[in-house]
Amino acid sequence: MKALLALIFVAQFPLVSMASFTQLRCSTIGNEATVTVQLSRAVDAQNPWVGMNTIGANLIVKRTGAYNSYSTAITLSPLAQYGDLNMRGDAAQGGVYLQLYPVIAGGTATGKYTGQLFVNDLDKREYFDFRSEGNEPGLVCQ
Repeated sequence: MKALLALIFVAQFPLVSMASFTQLRCSTIGNEATVTVQLSRAVDAQNPWVGMNTIGANLIVKRTGAYNSYSTAITLSPLAQYGDLNMRGDAAQGGVYLQLYPVIAGGTATGKYTGQLFVNDLDKREYFDFRSEGNEPGLVCQ
């Protein structure tokens, strides 16, 4: 009886879908760096803004072969409007421009993203330019 009640209770609350994620690992155009976006909560790729209109995240950029990495806190928000699957990321101090576009297969978001990143952080004296070139995205994330 307890198991049946527990099953009914769990069935009433939607679980995080299979396409949810808490981290995106991205490669850059020329494999110059690895970009990681660590989210503060699990995000459903098909409905990322359910219950919230922003997502806290940590952006980490590590150049290939480098010892140190660049890290900053960012806030992800819909690119255009609330229902938009596209995301934009901004840092509180400015100087960070991140855009992520979901890869759609069969009409649904897969949890994979393409995008671009531009960082000009004057406080930390860091500069990265992984913007899209032609038809090739600046970032490819999974």
